[in-house]
Amino acid sequence: MPKLRKKPILSGMKAKRLNFHKVLNLSKTYMNRRGQAVLVYLYPFKTKRGRPKKYPDEIILTLLFLQVAWNLSFRDLEYLAVQIFGRENIPDFSTYYYRLKQLPSILLVDFLNFVSRRLLGKYHKELRFLIIDGTGFKYNEIYPLKILRGKEIKEVKSHVKVVVLSVHLKDGKRFILTALPGESYASEVKLGEKIVRWLNERRFIWRALKGKPFLGDKAYDSIKFIELVLLAGLKPYIKVRETLRKGIKSEIRLKCKELLESDEIYRFRGLIESIFGEVKQDVGSYERTKSFHIAQLFVLAKFILFNMGVLFFVWMIFQTLSRET
Repeated sequence: MPKLRKKPILSGMKAKRLNFHKVLNLSKTYMNRRGQAVLVYLYPFKTKRGRPKKYPDEIILTLLFLQVAWNLSFRDLEYLAVQIFGRENIPDFSTYYYRLKQLPSILLVDFLNFVSRRLLGKYHKELRFLIIDGTGFKYNEIYPLKILRGKEIKEVKSHVKVVVLSVHLKDGKRFILTALPGESYASEVKLGEKIVRWLNERRFIWRALKGKPFLGDKAYDSIKFIELVLLAGLKPYIKVRETLRKGIKSEIRLKCKELLESDEIYRFRGLIESIFGEVKQDVGSYERTKSFHIAQLFVLAKFILFNMGVLFFVWMIFQTLSRET
């Protein structure tokens, strides 16, 4: 019998319990409305040969959220899930691992967008500004990063890069609008460009965000990126690089500088770091897997859980469980 923790991982949040059935119902709603269509679009020529799926995709997604929220190994996850649902409704850990490998990361990105769309519909009148930034999550090896210094750290390739766009409300609430993962040390600007293009393609989101401040640090000081932000109808409060010898010549970059000097809203840019800090402190910054693909799924699941906390007015939504039995 595996030995489990007494407390949930997210003990630093206001609420310490998650209603597991709400997560399952939300996963089922997503798969029925959008998830199946995404899979058909990604795999249009997939044949129907072989055995049909015994366990639906919403069960796999729910198990993924449970594993990430409690930082469980695959064996511990199987043991705990059987206590909740029963043996006949839960796959063994090897089947679950296989199903995870078949799950495209874009499905988790779309799930995150599905949850954020609900939040945006609820809070679109209270929006204040948006912040974009990138962060990283380690996988496969944990100890070398604790002893490496300087350039040695940047040579480590087992690393998931993710660019996050967060929405901040007038009352201090915040949630993740979307996130896009990439390979180790991928370009934040290129990932950010894909995110801004996605904003332009969603009419409701474009209308809700039009005219809002868009905050970013010097990493996003790119003329092409700023142009995309302007095309999305947003105000680019992006810090631009400037030295005594090299001034600012581009009109677009000059506009960013003028916006920064005319308003003090840029001082709130660091608020997105608090989101990264909460997520990494409560569900960890290290993914317990050797697979880059599964590490991506774990990272995206963490941000989906963050949004679920805002959606359900609590952070953890599972029912009270005794993890010693």
